[in-house]
Amino acid sequence: MNKRERVLKTLNIEEPDMVPITEMDIEIPLMETIVGKKFPATTSLQTQVVVDKELEKKSTEFRIECYQKLDFDLILTDLSAPEGWKPKVDSEGKMVDLWGRILALDKQTRAWVPYDTIFKSPEDFDNFELPNPDAHGWTLATEHAKKILEDRLAIAAFIRDPFAQSWEMFTPLNFVRWTYQNPQVIKKAIEKIADFNIEIIKRLAETGADLIISGGDYCEEKGPMVPIKFFDEVIFPNLKRQVEAAHKNGMKLIKHTDGNINPLLESLSNIVDGLHSLDPTAGVDIGEVKERYGDRLVLIGNIAVDSLAKKNKEEIILETKNVIKKASPGGGHIISSSNSWASGAKLENCLTMVKTSREHGAYPIKI
Repeated sequence: MNKRERVLKTLNIEEPDMVPITEMDIEIPLMETIVGKKFPATTSLQTQVVVDKELEKKSTEFRIECYQKLDFDLILTDLSAPEGWKPKVDSEGKMVDLWGRILALDKQTRAWVPYDTIFKSPEDFDNFELPNPDAHGWTLATEHAKKILEDRLAIAAFIRDPFAQSWEMFTPLNFVRWTYQNPQVIKKAIEKIADFNIEIIKRLAETGADLIISGGDYCEEKGPMVPIKFFDEVIFPNLKRQVEAAHKNGMKLIKHTDGNINPLLESLSNIVDGLHSLDPTAGVDIGEVKERYGDRLVLIGNIAVDSLAKKNKEEIILETKNVIKKASPGGGHIISSSNSWASGAKLENCLTMVKTSREHGAYPIKI
C-alpha cells in the first residue's frame, strides 16, 4: 500500500496498513532546516501573492521535498495567483491582495498577514469585483504537485472558508459591526465567496486533487466566534453547498478550525466529511469526538502545538501515543499537530511526533 492509497482508505474510514501523517503547513524557517537549503521564494505563498510562475513551481517542489523527507503521506497545495494579476504594493511595503485585504510581511515567518482593509463601509463591497474563478492560473501549484508526485502521495487542495475570508476582508471589527448594522452585506459576501469556491472546487478536481481542505476558524478558545443562529442561517448552508460540490466532483471536504468547536460538532458532523485541528488546548478531546462521530467524520490531529513548542521529547512520545490510541482504531484518523508546525516549535519534538507515529501507528493498533 503506497502513501496515497493509505490516505484514500483512511478517508473512507477504513483501516489502512498504518496511520497516515501530514501537516497543514510548515513555516519556512523549519522547512529550510529540514530540507537543508533556502526556500526559493522570499515569502510564503499562502495568500496568492507570487506572480512568478516558475518561482512558484520551484517553491512547490521545495515543499514536496520537505514532505517527502518527513515521510508524510499527504501534502497540501494552496491556490495560486491567477494569470495577469499583480499585487499593489505601497511605499511602506504593504500590499493589497485579490480580496481587498491590506497585508504586511511578517519578517520572522516570511508570510503575508492581514493588516488592514480597503473596505471602509458596507457600500465598498457593492463596488468590489471578486476574483474570477475561471481565470487561468489558480490551480498551478496543485497541477505541478500532481505532475511530480503522480499517485505516490495524496494531494489536498486548500481553499479559504467564506466566513473566515469575509471577516479577514472586512476586519473582525467591521465584520461584527456590519453583521448588526447591515447583515445583508455580510450574507452576500459569504454567498459570493462560496460561489467562487464552488467553481474552484470543480477546477481542482480536474487536476487530480484527492480532497479539499477548507481553512479558516469558526471558533476561539471559549467557543464559536458568532451566535449559533448565524451558523445555522448563513455559514452552514454555504458550507453545505461547497461540500456538495466536492462530492459531485468525486472528492471529500475536510473543515479546518481551531478553538472550542464542541457546540458545533453535531451540525458539522452532518455536513462535512472530516475535521482538522480538534484543538486540545480549547477543550476538544479527540477521543470523545471519535467515540461520538468516528463512523462519519475523518479526524486530522491533534498533537497540541503548545506541546511541540514547550514540552520535551518524552512528553511528545506519550502525547502522540495517546492520540493514536484514542483516534486511530477503526481507521479515519490522520496524525498531525493541532494546527501546523510554526517557527516556534522545536524541530526535535516535531520529528519525534513523526517517528512515534510510524513506530506505533501500524494496524491493528496495539497501544
